[in-house]
Amino acid sequence: MIEIDKILDAQKIWQITLLQNDQKVREIASKSLLKCAEAMSILTDNLKQIGYEWAHADTLPGEMIDRNISAIQKATSSHIPPILAQFWQTVGSVTLVDLEHYRHIDFWKEQQITGSLGFCDGLFLYPCDDEWTSFVGDDYQDWQEYKEPEEISYLLTLSPDGYHKDNISGGAPYGVYAESSWKPTWQNYSWPGYKHPISAPTHPPDFLSYIRTAILECAGFPGFFGLPAFESIKERLLKGVPLF
Repeated sequence: MIEIDKILDAQKIWQITLLQNDQKVREIASKSLLKCAEAMSILTDNLKQIGYEWAHADTLPGEMIDRNISAIQKATSSHIPPILAQFWQTVGSVTLVDLEHYRHIDFWKEQQITGSLGFCDGLFLYPCDDEWTSFVGDDYQDWQEYKEPEEISYLLTLSPDGYHKDNISGGAPYGVYAESSWKPTWQNYSWPGYKHPISAPTHPPDFLSYIRTAILECAGFPGFFGLPAFESIKERLLKGVPLF
């Protein structure tokens, strides 16, 4: 596993970089996400080696992502955060839970591993495919009609919350606001494990910082973080996973 000090250094470098010019931020983000793609590939392979069948990271053709981003920005009259666009282009979508049949729940029960709040909160991010693009267009129209007066920005739904991931009635989805920031906050989120991750800020994390902590410190399952029974499995899952 990667030493926690190295993860903390990566988080610090990212926060410092965000204070610099756009070109420098884009350069560091690109390097980080290339390593993130490698990390996800190794993590999903490690999960399959322990019999966990519902982990994969899928990429889409770049022209499809560009087309759908343009369609969303036109439909919502707003922006896709550039870090999110780069994530889709470099890493793709991420799935560490079975949202169709929820078979991952039984897997963890067999390992006698239960989340602090009753769910694993396995990492999941929707792909920028045609289906998600269509959903965003419809969702934005509903938001325009029913939004509260204080709601200024539209939230892009990028993942079900931890409860819904484990087929439990839960709360609002995770996502980021449709804006041009390189540091969009991961909304509606608080770390759900038995302990608070050391590399995570106490306030809601920005998108890249969330991804980094969720993978490198939590092995993709923040709901299990701090549980002694998960520690030995976590070590196996993070074997060979690179820092990003």
